[in-house]
Amino acid sequence: MTSVSRDADVLVIGAGPGGTTAATFLAKGGLRVAVVEREAFPRFKVGESLIPTCMDICKRLGVLDRVLGHGFQVKYGATFHDQELDLETSFDFRPGRPWPSFTLDVHRAEFDQILLEHAVSHPGVTLHQPATVEKVAFDADGVTARLSDREGERELRASFVVDASGRDAFLAARQGQRKPRPGLGKVAIFAYFRGARRFPGRAEGNVRLYIFPEGWFWYIPLARDETSVGCVLHQRVVKARRGTLHELFDEMVERCAKISENLRGSERVTELYTTSNFAYTIEPITGDRFLCVGDAVAFVDPIFSPGVFLAMQTGELAAGAILRAFRSGRFEARRFRAYERTVRRGTKPFERFIESYYDRAFLEVFMRPKNVLGVIPAVTGVLAGGSFGLLPKHLHASLWFFHQVVRLTRWKNLRRGVVLESRLDW
Repeated sequence: MTSVSRDADVLVIGAGPGGTTAATFLAKGGLRVAVVEREAFPRFKVGESLIPTCMDICKRLGVLDRVLGHGFQVKYGATFHDQELDLETSFDFRPGRPWPSFTLDVHRAEFDQILLEHAVSHPGVTLHQPATVEKVAFDADGVTARLSDREGERELRASFVVDASGRDAFLAARQGQRKPRPGLGKVAIFAYFRGARRFPGRAEGNVRLYIFPEGWFWYIPLARDETSVGCVLHQRVVKARRGTLHELFDEMVERCAKISENLRGSERVTELYTTSNFAYTIEPITGDRFLCVGDAVAFVDPIFSPGVFLAMQTGELAAGAILRAFRSGRFEARRFRAYERTVRRGTKPFERFIESYYDRAFLEVFMRPKNVLGVIPAVTGVLAGGSFGLLPKHLHASLWFFHQVVRLTRWKNLRRGVVLESRLDW
């Protein structure tokens, strides 16, 4: 499987959850892997809300016991509140499904460090950190990468590249394209708080989404009495602001009654971070001797917390496709079409839910869940990460029924003269 003329069989660009998941599975399959990460770990990162299928991937990686023993906040469900409709609903990850009945809310700096340490503990995995991949050049026999670190520049030779560079989308920035998702360009402002409201019992770990006229807030309880709080806004709201981003964030907190109540008496313990225009897809995500994973494939609005799961799931799928390619000795782009189809198909239910979430008709149905024809298990199945082959056929039918109810609700609203424009259009 290996070649002595190469420094590694596979070069992985990025050591986030997607890159470390791919690296671990590749090493388990007998390949030599070079992981290049430009940032020093641990480093602050949002995206703390995991979904249940992340636990299954951690188990297959062999790192679940360490993750569970770390002391992260346990989560059994998710809660959604709409201030204008005055509705609130919760979805629980119940036992008896093809996915776990719980998951975790994690400090990403610590979670990502655990995954990285686990990856490099495998024979054949070499870590270059902090180091930057400046350039890659593909040829018929492999790829040559130019790396830079504190000691200068050098070349690294591999047979294959995994782009796990996150939103930087290393390969797309050089030889592909990033396509913004229509209507989902937003601005997020976020920070950590200590002393914010904690909810009793099993609901303590629930990720909570609060929608209000100007946007929506995430509220993610973490261990050590910390809470990740972020506000996602129209770009036009941000552009029209008067004053600083800190003042804008404080104003939005006051406008969202539940968040204002939850944060009363709390203390902000990190700086205020921002990010914008964060919904996109990448083309292409496969090619001769390369695959993309995680946010280097697409980044979707974080409403339903799919980010870490999609990174880890695509990392595992990529490793399988690459191992099969090494066994055959063939690395043409067409060999990875099945990987791309699986990724696009698995991501689509999240994308449809996210796009629909900004639709008033969808919210009216979503926030008043009725378990007709298995609708609630179907919706929970998507939120749990069951779209990559775990959702039973009858729940796929239930999802179809759910979206038909949304269409009917939209039609009824139109007949009544209700304004149908998304409240969060940009």
